[in-house]
Amino acid sequence: MPRPNPLPIVVCLALGGACWSPIANKESADEEVYSILARTTEQVTGQARPFVVERPIDTLRQRLERGREQVRLDLQQALDVAAENSREFQRQKEQLYLAALNLTRNRHDFATVFGAGGSGEVAGEADQTADATLRDDLSASSRSTSGMRIVGSFVNTFLRSVVHGGSFDGSSILNLTITQPLLRGAGSRIVREPLTQSERDVVYAVRDFERFRATFAVDVVSAYYDIVQQMEDLKNVEANYASVHSSRLQTEELYAAGRRTISDLGREKQSELTASNSRVQAQNRLASALDRFKITLGLPTTAHVELDPGELDNLVLRGVTEFRLDEQEAIELALARRYDYRTNVDEVEDAGRRVVVAEDALRMSLDFTAALNVPAEAGPGLNLDWSKVNWSAGFELDLALDKLVERNAYRSALISFDSAMRARENAADGIASAIRTALRNIESAFASYTIQVEALKLAETRVESTSELYAAGRTGALDVLDAKDALLQAQLNKTSAIIDYAIARLELVRDLEGLALEAQGLRFDPSLPMPTPSTEEKP
Repeated sequence: MPRPNPLPIVVCLALGGACWSPIANKESADEEVYSILARTTEQVTGQARPFVVERPIDTLRQRLERGREQVRLDLQQALDVAAENSREFQRQKEQLYLAALNLTRNRHDFATVFGAGGSGEVAGEADQTADATLRDDLSASSRSTSGMRIVGSFVNTFLRSVVHGGSFDGSSILNLTITQPLLRGAGSRIVREPLTQSERDVVYAVRDFERFRATFAVDVVSAYYDIVQQMEDLKNVEANYASVHSSRLQTEELYAAGRRTISDLGREKQSELTASNSRVQAQNRLASALDRFKITLGLPTTAHVELDPGELDNLVLRGVTEFRLDEQEAIELALARRYDYRTNVDEVEDAGRRVVVAEDALRMSLDFTAALNVPAEAGPGLNLDWSKVNWSAGFELDLALDKLVERNAYRSALISFDSAMRARENAADGIASAIRTALRNIESAFASYTIQVEALKLAETRVESTSELYAAGRTGALDVLDAKDALLQAQLNKTSAIIDYAIARLELVRDLEGLALEAQGLRFDPSLPMPTPSTEEKP
């Protein structure tokens, strides 16, 4: 039987490796990672949510950098822009992807791994001898969750004299080895621990991402509301300046007619200067807040971005209503629903498993080993000669008398377990504190709103009455100016109270893990109902 030419084998292997391009590797990784994330996200949230790690090709930031167009964003559009352009949002997506990518690496440890390769060499002595050697090998290895490791290899070696010619002379051998731990490192609980932890790490990463989405969405909405509040404040400040300016002009006319004193005119001018300064400061605060908001959204600070003042009108239309939720019920609800607290609880279990693994490392090592070697038959063929098979079986014992490293690792694992217990307790206390604070903030914001509504009515009445008295010459300019200042402050305080209530409500919903975000991005309905103990809990 003629010996086959090894060259086609080497060529096929080379071509196969060349076809496994970087793009193909990327697509393969994405396919596996996205599949993991789809299953895990559905497990965590109860909903199937698509996930793509790359940012969109044509983002708003890129469009703004190419031109100087002016953008007007309502609240939902701002949330979309943040999801598309925010650098922090992108970083969180990448962290989630990398957690799943790490899982694929740990899964690979328990897969059957194939290998193939070859080598070629020409060696000789002076010009008398020259031999060409070709070698190719195939291998496969597999590791089970019980710790058993199986390695098989098949090696061909071909030799031909370059000087004297002739055909290739070859030899082949099949090798198979098995190793099974019996004491240290045996059992799926120990062997599978890295894979178990990486699987749980993906769950934690999904929880972290969902928690981040909710927190970031509330941050964006809060910043948006803060800016529209400042826009309303600026409008009130400018209206106040216009009123004071008009009053100063009127007082000048009355002073020229001898109906007002120089003191009245001085107060009017001083009030106008104060109002003008307030207007400049309000404009500066608004511009700075807009720049910070653009950074939050991931947009250039030089971009021309306007927000919709109608969002404040929407808040006013929704109104401010008294809210009651039992404190203890709210804390229990938060502990049952919060993604971050679930992770704190599960991390105690992780620390417990690491203690078990560290205990296992303190044991002696006893492994069963077996090997099988089958050579090729003599002659030109590549047939294996099973009549000359040789095998071996035995045990390998390692008493491991020096256990300092393992001892220290075990003690460290015990301390880490206790630390995880304390971290869980601290997380529970932190959540309880956050819920108590959120409830107090809502109560305070509602009380402040009711007070400011009455204060505004009183300030409006006061301005109207003092203006009439001033026109009749029965009161001084100082009383009018004080009344107008009180009206301006009441208007600002009422707007602030509405915003404070809306933000406090959103923060409580967030702390109760009650934000119903859309499958992708950050959109949600700010008027969504508050979770209650009767609400169906998340899986």
